[in-house]
Amino acid sequence: MPTITVESGPLPTAVRRNFAKTVSRWLRGQGVDLNHVISSFREVGPESVFSGPFPLATGGPFALVGCRIDPSRPERFRRGLCQQIVEALRPAVPPERVFVQFEHAPPELHLTGAEVLQEARS
Repeated sequence: MPTITVESGPLPTAVRRNFAKTVSRWLRGQGVDLNHVISSFREVGPESVFSGPFPLATGGPFALVGCRIDPSRPERFRRGLCQQIVEALRPAVPPERVFVQFEHAPPELHLTGAEVLQEARS
């Protein structure tokens, strides 16, 4: 279940929707179930993120993007996903202001409430 979190200043709803659609479609093309793609947006204030001692927002719009994916995904998958993320945030966030980080999260560490309740009833 790829989970993507975007932390940024305010982004228009249209940008957020386009992001979710673009990234989800690309992941579906990579064999990921469309319903398993989670995109989450968190708005951060201009004085909430710093590059060294300087507020990152003073340089213009930015996005910190965290992606939790299966550790078995190859380098080309990560680069392809990063490209989709950057393209989906354009022009609201310039490419040089998009910072993407990948965190490995094996699929067995992703659970839903329904799965847990079903197991408890069994």
